[in-house]
Amino acid sequence: MKIFNRVPYLCVAAFGWFVRRLPKRLAMHLGSMIGRLLYRALKRRRQIALENLKIAFGDMFSEREFQEIGVQSFINVGKTGIEFLRFPKLTGGNIWQEVSVEGTEHLIHSLEAGRGAVVFLPHFGNWELLALVYGVIIPDQAKALAFPLKNWWLNELVWKYRELLSLKLIPRQQAVKETFRALKSNYAVGFFADQDAGREGVFVDFFGRPTSAVRGPVTFALKTGAPLHFSLDIRQRDDRHHVHISPQVTLERSDSFEQDVQTNTARLMECLEEYIRQYPAQWLWMHNRWKTLPESDWQTKRQMRGSVERH
Repeated sequence: MKIFNRVPYLCVAAFGWFVRRLPKRLAMHLGSMIGRLLYRALKRRRQIALENLKIAFGDMFSEREFQEIGVQSFINVGKTGIEFLRFPKLTGGNIWQEVSVEGTEHLIHSLEAGRGAVVFLPHFGNWELLALVYGVIIPDQAKALAFPLKNWWLNELVWKYRELLSLKLIPRQQAVKETFRALKSNYAVGFFADQDAGREGVFVDFFGRPTSAVRGPVTFALKTGAPLHFSLDIRQRDDRHHVHISPQVTLERSDSFEQDVQTNTARLMECLEEYIRQYPAQWLWMHNRWKTLPESDWQTKRQMRGSVERH
């Protein structure tokens, strides 16, 4: 069984060795081809992507336009995968040939207060590249939460690439304790917090529909006083990247902690929605974002199903 678990790792490692020896232009062309292939092959993910696009944009686009945005979104994923495998080529010096950063001063100013910083990160552009960028702009002062992969060998490779330039990962199992510890030690902690959060999430409007959102970024910021920032990567036409770091997000506070979590999380999701509307093909549409319904909608749906079954 261990041998079979190692096969995917060996395949990915060998493919990575290959793509690192290609010129960038050819590697990006390969990533584009892989994205188009994934769009055709992953039928369920393609359906989810198109359904999500229609939920978000309604009748703003034609069917053909929705499909083109869907294809481009998969192409972005294909290119992101290729770029990830090329991470070992990047250093703290040459990374700036590929990336520009706007707003570094905002993050540094926040860290000067000594309470750490919480950074909301969406799956946008090449989100994986943010691990290297933050590792360079704030050396040995950046961490991010991550879900370990089930395959131990692949997980070791992925984590090694993400931690190439000083950023350290916090495993999901140790998230709460290690995040508090990191903020107390004045680290910036990144949360990839734009996906469905299930029943544990807080419900906010996202593209006009109730959405279960991760409560972690705002919860930690409220409880610790750590400044909160919004940050994302935007892929450019030439496949270079522009990273945006927002000024500190001013948190609204009231007598209700739960209300504060909801209000401020909604503001982060509004900010993400604005970027998605500007660059619709750069978000990860294949994720089932509107999977979890609010309790009231879930109860109504269950009652309707029961009524249909009785008749």
